[in-house]
Amino acid sequence: MNRTQGKITGGATGSYDPKIPEELRVRDGLPNFFAKCAAGGPVRIAYLGGSITAANGWRPKSFAWFKAQYPNTEFVEINAAISGTGSDYGACRLAGDVLAKDPDLVFMEHRVNGGGGYEAKSAEGIVRQIWKKNPRTDICLVYTISLGMLKDIQAGKTPWFGAIMETVANAYGIPSIDLGVEIAKREKAGELIFKASAPVEGKLVFSADGTHPGNDGHDVYRDVIARSMLTMKPEGKPAEHTIITPLEAKCWETAMLIPATNVVLSAGWTPLDTAKDAVYREDFGRTHAMLRGAVKCDKAGETITVKWNGTTIGFSDIPQGSGMEVEVTIDNAATPLVIKRPQTEKIKRYARFFYLPEQAPGEHTAVLRIKELPEGISSYAGQILIVGTVLP
Repeated sequence: MNRTQGKITGGATGSYDPKIPEELRVRDGLPNFFAKCAAGGPVRIAYLGGSITAANGWRPKSFAWFKAQYPNTEFVEINAAISGTGSDYGACRLAGDVLAKDPDLVFMEHRVNGGGGYEAKSAEGIVRQIWKKNPRTDICLVYTISLGMLKDIQAGKTPWFGAIMETVANAYGIPSIDLGVEIAKREKAGELIFKASAPVEGKLVFSADGTHPGNDGHDVYRDVIARSMLTMKPEGKPAEHTIITPLEAKCWETAMLIPATNVVLSAGWTPLDTAKDAVYREDFGRTHAMLRGAVKCDKAGETITVKWNGTTIGFSDIPQGSGMEVEVTIDNAATPLVIKRPQTEKIKRYARFFYLPEQAPGEHTAVLRIKELPEGISSYAGQILIVGTVLP
């Protein structure tokens, strides 16, 4: 490891092959975090990820392990997990959901959910946002596993987004823990059934659906994290992390969320009663986490206008039925983009989000217009995703 003027830098830590999975890569370790643990805290641990992290699983189990290791230390958990979201949405909501709560350690769990087509840019953007806010906050990448990754890991290949995140980890000296390596090892040895709907005698059943671990699977995740933490504990000395030149010129270090009420809405949009609105409450936990400050309209033709200086913009909503369509015009283009918003979940109406094509850096205006809205259905608009800064 290279250390210059008290700064932690990547340097020699970049020698790991990002295409090969390993359970633990220490790199620059978590020295700031462990120093605060030893000092008695308070120590704030943030868990940023999707449904696997949101579950009553490895997150609370690992948090309980930290408390048992340091019984005289005050720990604060920051649960920043939202199901179905990856590093792209994570980068946009990082400031409010994580950084505003002053974490000492941030776990990033994004390999399963991906990054919405902006994997490298968003993963690096999260790192840079964290260290711009506090260069002494430590970061640890955590890779969970789904069934589609199993054979690759058993063949010694890192799943595609894992390789992207490992490239970021190499450059910034960030430790990574691949929970899938132990699962793949046990499955290959015949000790574990990856997917089963019922118990199997003499075997550990990892999951019922091929993605979300059961309690025993989460126990394995916790144990891997525990032994990785014990390995990393003596590594490094507390220091500020150095923010290097970006790997991605358009990385999402300026990503943010803006409530729909903070941009220009046409007259037909109205705030909704989140305590009573039936559609909003169908999957309330995820919907409220994504659509905070939502508005709705009941007829086609209503618009949302956003001016920003940057590259990328996205919108969150609740798709319903099969006939919803929006059209978006960027910078007065002659032909708007037409985007269908069909309901993809049969049981619940589920909060979603979508992006417009990346633009050249600079000032832009996007006008979203409700193009098709079937009778009896309302259109919901929540937080707007911005890479850049909002203009008045």
